[in-house]
Amino acid sequence: MKPIRLLIADDHAIVRDGFHTILSGQPGFEVVALAKNGEEAWERLEKHKPEIAILDWDMPGKNGIEVMEEALEKELPSSFLILSSYQDDQLALEALKKGANGFLLKDWETEDIIQTVKDCAKGKLIFPASMGPALRRSMIFKKRKTFFSLSEPEEEVLMCIAEGMKNKEIAETLYLSEGTIRNYTSSIYKKLGVKTRSEASSLYKALHH
Repeated sequence: MKPIRLLIADDHAIVRDGFHTILSGQPGFEVVALAKNGEEAWERLEKHKPEIAILDWDMPGKNGIEVMEEALEKELPSSFLILSSYQDDQLALEALKKGANGFLLKDWETEDIIQTVKDCAKGKLIFPASMGPALRRSMIFKKRKTFFSLSEPEEEVLMCIAEGMKNKEIAETLYLSEGTIRNYTSSIYKKLGVKTRSEASSLYKALHH
């Protein structure tokens, strides 16, 4: 199995080297390029075409979001994680609306960084649990409608289930009670002909991707 090829771009050497050390030491990852500013990041994205690019949003010259936008316009085959020193829900939302797969904080624990990159490689949207329900909702519902047999609320619940969210998280995200979520879930099962969350999630993902 080929390793997941990574680019890491940050203007601070300690961050750049730290992420390099963490990720290059993991089975299944290969760091193919490092960059210290936006121009270098763009050049190395074009040259190496990594599966995942981890881009600091606040670099000299082009910032990470600008580099990502240019790469997406050129249809480079990369997924993008935007890196930041601090949590900013508006910045995260901007990055996600413009095509990022997730928002990564520099002070996260090593295991969280590794898991985030693995989740990105699987095509998941990544957002910190501490981000508010409104932001989680904005991220999840970027996705298109898949099942026309479902009502809009049922489709939203199914999308949340496919993201691995529990009923309590779904209720917080959709501003509904857990009882209402359970009712919608039962209706989804009936309409889709499934019996479990796993089956519903698998069906959604099979048709969505």
